[in-house]
Amino acid sequence: MKLFNALARQVTQTATIVGVQQIAACTYRVSLSGASLVGWSYVPGQTLNVFFDLGARTDAASLRKRTYSIWGYDAAAGRLELAVCTFSDGPGARWAAQCRPGDVVHFYGPGGKFLLDATAPAYALLGDVSCLAHFYELRRHLPKQVPVASVVHARHADDCFADVDGSLPLHFVVADTLSATQYLKAAEGQGLRLAAPQALVYWGGPQATCVAGHRLLQHEHHWPAGLLKTKPFWK
Repeated sequence: MKLFNALARQVTQTATIVGVQQIAACTYRVSLSGASLVGWSYVPGQTLNVFFDLGARTDAASLRKRTYSIWGYDAAAGRLELAVCTFSDGPGARWAAQCRPGDVVHFYGPGGKFLLDATAPAYALLGDVSCLAHFYELRRHLPKQVPVASVVHARHADDCFADVDGSLPLHFVVADTLSATQYLKAAEGQGLRLAAPQALVYWGGPQATCVAGHRLLQHEHHWPAGLLKTKPFWK
């Protein structure tokens, strides 16, 4: 394990935590800054791989990582924002609850494929609160004149949080569960045209719902493959 940690230190970069704030019942905003963050050729929707315990020099150190959506990025200032959900008790949840300004973060990236495409005539952003920061980032960079339907499922109202600028541009549905069909009905109520597919759909969140939604759009509504992006954020 020491060898893996040593190799990881060589391929990762570092940034410093400059702010930590709990913004929802199970979400922390973590702000990073540093020279390694300056001047990226950034595409909204990219993610960051964060490695834990690489700063430790003991046998207890282990190669663990989590992937987080970049919620906001300032190329000139070398600063970015993450929203870390703590619904599970995994290493990322514990890190978010315990990290403090001044801590060093080892990361690799940016990367990812669930990226902004600003060429569609309309959009739909569908997923649960694990996708919220990702969808906020996409929404802020979409053309102002283009219609956007959004459905973000939360089991509790206190799981929801505002965007980095304090705005609330997305539509929340607070319920115990939300099926793929219910997602589409809620989006249709906001103007998503199921009978004449033109919108680029981003569907994230639980794997089972993503799979069901993908099949529903393709098989029942004949959605073009080029207008459908799905990404499970958790199983």
